[in-house]
Amino acid sequence: MTRKTNTALIALLGSLLLGLATWVVITLVEIQVIVMMLQQELMDLDKVIGRIYHHMDRLSKWGGPG
Repeated sequence: MTRKTNTALIALLGSLLLGLATWVVITLVEIQVIVMMLQQELMDLDKVIGRIYHHMDRLSKWGGPG
């Protein structure tokens, strides 16, 4: 192989590695965003469940209708 061929192969390899690294970073950021969204949904669900339990507890102490 000539020096020119080696330089072209190194440039191609560098471009491929840069593209792969960019894809990995973007994928990790997307996963992080999805995890944050799921955590927020779970927190909201926890609040709703807490409100339901509080309401049921309040109704059981009150004695209910009848």
